[in-house]
Amino acid sequence: CHGSVRICCSPSPNIAMTWKSRMPELTVSLGQRSYPIRIADGLLETAAGLPVTGPCLIVTDDNVGPLYAERLKQAIGRSECPLWQMPAGEPEKNLGRFAELLQAMAAQGMSRNATVLALGGGVIGDLAGFAAACYMRGIAFIQIPTSLLAMVDSSVGGKTGINHPLGKNMVGAFYQPHRVICDLDTLQTLPSRELSAGLAEIIKYGPIADTVFLDWIEANLPDLLARAPKALAHAVRRSCEIKAWVVAQDEREAGLRAILNFGHTFGHAIEAGM
Repeated sequence: CHGSVRICCSPSPNIAMTWKSRMPELTVSLGQRSYPIRIADGLLETAAGLPVTGPCLIVTDDNVGPLYAERLKQAIGRSECPLWQMPAGEPEKNLGRFAELLQAMAAQGMSRNATVLALGGGVIGDLAGFAAACYMRGIAFIQIPTSLLAMVDSSVGGKTGINHPLGKNMVGAFYQPHRVICDLDTLQTLPSRELSAGLAEIIKYGPIADTVFLDWIEANLPDLLARAPKALAHAVRRSCEIKAWVVAQDEREAGLRAILNFGHTFGHAIEAGM
């Protein structure tokens, strides 16, 4: 570790890579709030890691829903699991949509044993996670990210929330998911612009934590841009491993976790000015 901000070049062995059913699994170590991150191809086909026993609600948007919502229902064997679908886009992560989602959850009669399945990118994960945190003072939710950016960043770490007219992500909560399911097959339908956004987030992990990984990214960038499955799998796993280690040390961003915002200050300013 170097300097006043702890930048660690070798993440702690507390975040261990294990293999279960030929599936790499990471653990975000947070005591009773610990949870697995599963990363592999075809997870929506096998339902691996998706134990949903009580009432459930799939939250998605009109880009992702038509592609994967029915597949998710079949995977969990719950055809009666309702679908709540909203328009896609960052502007939709607002108080109005949040209220609509809570209304839908209440209308379904969801109780404390219910589970919210967040199927989509960061907007869906943030909104659905915040609704799960607030509904009946907290119910289970599972992150099922379908964008590269969500897989390597927003789905891990428990930051949930919505935007306010006076600031991005101004209203929210730290609320950890029960698990994160990254089906790498979903990246094949990701628009090129969104793929690039995810790659920018992956690159960030190099200078903040692992220069060897940074060199690997540079050497394998053509494969990543071409969506080569092996390259994407390694990039997602390593990024999640680094983020999980940081979150385990500083869950509520009191110090070290701020390093994960590397580049975000400029990025959010540019986004706000567009």
